[in-house]
Amino acid sequence: MADRQENLGAEPRPKKEYVTIVVEREVPAPRAAAFDALCTLISERAGGYVTEGDPAPHGLGARVEFTVGDLHLAEQVISFEPPWRRVYELTGAPVVLYQGTTVFTDRGETCLMAWSLVIDPLPDGGSDRFLVAAETFLDDFADALVTRAKIISLSTSD
Repeated sequence: MADRQENLGAEPRPKKEYVTIVVEREVPAPRAAAFDALCTLISERAGGYVTEGDPAPHGLGARVEFTVGDLHLAEQVISFEPPWRRVYELTGAPVVLYQGTTVFTDRGETCLMAWSLVIDPLPDGGSDRFLVAAETFLDDFADALVTRAKIISLSTSD
């Protein structure tokens, strides 16, 4: 242990090269409604929670599992701050690390959703196809959220 302490910082560690993907959408609903729509849509698309979070069902520790192609993926909520922010980790993907953050910012009667991914890809290029698929999925999901928010907004304005 002493040798490790003496050599700490003696040689630089290799710099990590994370991939960041960010998708933004103007959501035609108040932030709280958009946040609720996000959580509900995630649950519906995954077929429900394997583990409910705290607060139930969407909160800290909530876990969904789903299959995409030949990948069995699991998403677990690691930070839950409704109606502002939701952070999760994804496992089962061909990556070293995958962490997603969705943030909602008020814009009067609408809000801005920013969904960002931080991914540590495999060094051999084994993550390349997955990264393209993740960005496409995020874009499609964000569009579905906007559509859902429009429907909710129209139904509550009557």
